[in-house]
Amino acid sequence: MNVIYEKKNKMTFIGYHTEINPEEAYQKCPEFWDNEYAAKYARLWQTMQPENAVEKAILDNGIGMYAICTEGENSFTYWIAGLYQGGEVPAGLELYSFPESRWAIFTARGPIPGSLQTLNTAVWQEWFPNEGRKYHADGAATLEIYSSGDPQSPDYECGIWVPIAGEKDSDLFIAYCGLDCETCEARLATVNNDNELRIKVSKEWSKLNGVKITPEMINCSGCRIPGAKTVYCDSLCPIRQCAREKQMETCGGCLEMKSCEKVGAIIGNNPDARGRLENAGSM
Repeated sequence: MNVIYEKKNKMTFIGYHTEINPEEAYQKCPEFWDNEYAAKYARLWQTMQPENAVEKAILDNGIGMYAICTEGENSFTYWIAGLYQGGEVPAGLELYSFPESRWAIFTARGPIPGSLQTLNTAVWQEWFPNEGRKYHADGAATLEIYSSGDPQSPDYECGIWVPIAGEKDSDLFIAYCGLDCETCEARLATVNNDNELRIKVSKEWSKLNGVKITPEMINCSGCRIPGAKTVYCDSLCPIRQCAREKQMETCGGCLEMKSCEKVGAIIGNNPDARGRLENAGSM
């Protein structure tokens, strides 16, 4: 199984979806494609003349060249989608966006759905427990890619893309503001389950912030790494909230960074943080 890692800009897709039980995925996903082909594509592919807004959107956005899987509590949402080119979003269609991210990209050749399902099994059973953990991939949303051509050809190419938190482990520890989460004592206390360090950090942070912070509150995997967050990092930090709303990997990618008062309060007194963000912004 070959994999390459690439950084991609924000991508917005347009499409329609259904809910599928994971245990029935390899049966229900092809059935969904078959039903939708009969309902939306069979006549359209013969004439290439759209008769309604949905058919026009299918042609304009290439709906059917991608599929999106988004994880739910007891099922997953399966989208048939296309790369959104702008314009009207007709009733029955919706938009879904992936922020700028690094991706693990897998490809397969052969007739579908067999080749894609074989690849999907390998990604989940081989890559996710090993390399996937290293790159902090959570599998909450993945992308399927389809090429043009005969989907039953032995040379037909398809792929699966998985968003990852960083291309290098060192990238993951750069917080949105440029601080280094790798050396943060709250993260060290969390990953090492060090209660003495939690007590020390809670006392220091309580004094620094003028509020009571208990040792139980000191649980954080890192600002941009999936997992536990302190209450402040999760819900209150204005820098993290702003960067996530703008779908920035860090503040280094924001054109307003130099004039921003929020991040300026951090990087003004921390040249290392400024340097990390400037390096990130040049990537």
